[in-house]
Amino acid sequence: MGKGSIVQRLTGPWSVVPIPLAHDDGHPSSVPFDKPLSVPEATHLQPFLHPDNPYWGDRLRAINERAWYYQRTFTTPDDAYVRARLRFEAVDYFAEVWLNGQRIGEHEGHFAPFEFDITHALNPVGQSNILIVRVTSPWDDPNPHGTYPTDHVIRGLVKGLYEHGEGLIPPNINPIGIWRPTYLVFDQGISIDYLRIRTDLDGTAHCHYEITNATSQLWHGQLHIGVQPDNHTGQSTSTSVEIVLQPGQNSVDQTVHVPDVQLWWPYELGDPNLYTLTSHLIDGTDAILSATEETFGFRTVELLRSPQKFEYIVNGQPMFIRGTSYMPGIYFSEVDEATFERDLQLALDANLNLLRVHVHVSPKELYPLCDRLGMLVWQDFELNWIHDPTPQFEQRAVNLQRDMMRNLINHPSISTWSTYNEPTMVFTRRQNLERHPVPALYADALALDPTRPVFMCSGQMDDDWQRSGDSHSYFGSLWSRKYTDLYSHHTLFSTEFGIETPPALETLQAYPYLWERQQHLADAIEDIWTYEADLTQYHIEHFRRLRASGCAGYVHFWLVDLVPQVGCGALDAHRLPKGGYHALQQASAPLHIALEHDGRKPRALWIFNDTFEDYDQCAVIWRVYDSTGNMLLEQSVLWNVAANASQEVLPIKWSVHPSQCARVELVLVDSQGTILAKNHYDTPFQGHTRPKGYPWKFDFDLGTKVYDKPGALSLASEGNNKILKFVPLPIQERLAEWVLRRHLTSRVASLLAKVFDLVV
Repeated sequence: MGKGSIVQRLTGPWSVVPIPLAHDDGHPSSVPFDKPLSVPEATHLQPFLHPDNPYWGDRLRAINERAWYYQRTFTTPDDAYVRARLRFEAVDYFAEVWLNGQRIGEHEGHFAPFEFDITHALNPVGQSNILIVRVTSPWDDPNPHGTYPTDHVIRGLVKGLYEHGEGLIPPNINPIGIWRPTYLVFDQGISIDYLRIRTDLDGTAHCHYEITNATSQLWHGQLHIGVQPDNHTGQSTSTSVEIVLQPGQNSVDQTVHVPDVQLWWPYELGDPNLYTLTSHLIDGTDAILSATEETFGFRTVELLRSPQKFEYIVNGQPMFIRGTSYMPGIYFSEVDEATFERDLQLALDANLNLLRVHVHVSPKELYPLCDRLGMLVWQDFELNWIHDPTPQFEQRAVNLQRDMMRNLINHPSISTWSTYNEPTMVFTRRQNLERHPVPALYADALALDPTRPVFMCSGQMDDDWQRSGDSHSYFGSLWSRKYTDLYSHHTLFSTEFGIETPPALETLQAYPYLWERQQHLADAIEDIWTYEADLTQYHIEHFRRLRASGCAGYVHFWLVDLVPQVGCGALDAHRLPKGGYHALQQASAPLHIALEHDGRKPRALWIFNDTFEDYDQCAVIWRVYDSTGNMLLEQSVLWNVAANASQEVLPIKWSVHPSQCARVELVLVDSQGTILAKNHYDTPFQGHTRPKGYPWKFDFDLGTKVYDKPGALSLASEGNNKILKFVPLPIQERLAEWVLRRHLTSRVASLLAKVFDLVV
């Protein structure tokens, strides 16, 4: 907010009344506010109404079957002003606003700030005003032809954070509420509403301003721009220009140049140098009518794409992506800056250099922290799996994607936009991908930001390397029995892989509803975690080998579970490490030594070096032990480790039979005798298979896998296909896995979908 503005936060609780949607006429005049609930400001309703269990049960579902009318009063201040605005930082999901009985406007979306001009609706100075906000986040209608959890509904909200089974978001969760603060803003009718900064590596900052003149007169004044170093000791610069603002909306473009510019780098490549750009609108009396402050960095990012090779380039330097997907929690009102600081440190400790902000826009506190830490961000939009395929939904989605990009576009940490996750999840449903909304979202994202890579969608579009080209790789979990099935899979960029595993025992036991349904896992947790660790290590080392043949990196799925249940997190919802965290950390070390194997026999030794330092005359040592701990083999070779490269050291020609290899140890030692990297494998050639009962046995109350729980239903049993009802369940499950791991070309998949539509 500018210095010429008076900002008043509307603090204290809201008076809230729920009205069943079936009986709601959509107008506050019929709402009885005589006995309201008192709801704290900036909170979601579920954790407020059900703090003992905000994750599971029909009582949560009932919350979204109501419209929630929020009411508060405030007094009009006696300060002189020309314009008054009402600003919401975020409402989840639909909001309709009245002030003193006048309808002010409406908004859709859970993450974006929005505001209304309320000058005309305010009561005179010193009088009370009544503000009412109708908030809804309704459930989607059932899809009678769909299958849980993919297309049992056709999703109608532009919102990634609701009702998503498979260990992600439990089936009765759909966050709702005014979950960020609300403000009144009084000003003189002149405001800087938006600033887009584009940078060149020579220190040039191209500034695009959107400025409102809410008066009826031309406004003459100055735009003053200052750029100062934020977290370093670089040079400053400033400039002032005379401007004239027409009544209404105005655009102003101005360029500033910073001498001896200090670039922003990902932490592995250099320092994440930031600058602060301040903007002031100054009138003829030298009064500041509006001021803004934006933190940014000078950097470029591109993704070199070809059918043979993907490679990220930052400020002209190539880098290999070691990432993980991330959501901080399910109710963002309970997430604060400390949450992000903790989670980012856990990601850094795991040797990761990118967060994929998965299928949502996070609270605004995340992104400045990524900027300051030099952590790259792949930013997903809010769409996942199967959505409404109509042009009307498309326009709503485009509008909200623009909100996302406009709010985040100045953050140097953001390296990639992705408009949709897995629209190919059900290969017979291609409407979202081919008609609405994916083509429009992709075109709009390219137009809004030509300075970053844009993915049309993520997952199973490997052949469309120009617009997509990444793959999701669930070998050994959802797709096949053994994680070594990955060995023959080649990808230019893997942006999902992993397996759902239980949380720590103490986390399970902390929630009676959860423990009652998952206590059968108590004695199996350690074994499942061991499998998770082996799968994680195998996948990461596979993708790091593929760097030598064109792979840009990997993004593990994912860092932390959203809720305390069986999920893909390397950490559980309480941030306790599961089996995958240590494996993620070890296998992602910038300098790493690895054994290539296919699950049956050793193939080669590799060294991965993502640093920019060469290591000459290193000793590569390997040792093989039997099940009693006796060393069967010890050999070594000298090797020059190249900077920023993956290298095959030599093919393996061991005299030891694979069945005798109970443990393999690898060590990389520099010319001074210092250990640079070490690694080990336990029984690598004994054909480890995924745990029994996974991935099909399922708890439909929790919305998650339950492994080998007696009496548990199979996900495959919930299908509505009349023909498959006559196929034995185990065959249905194997068939589904076969379909899931198909990497069909876009043309073939589209043809099959059309044939399926004709048959059905």
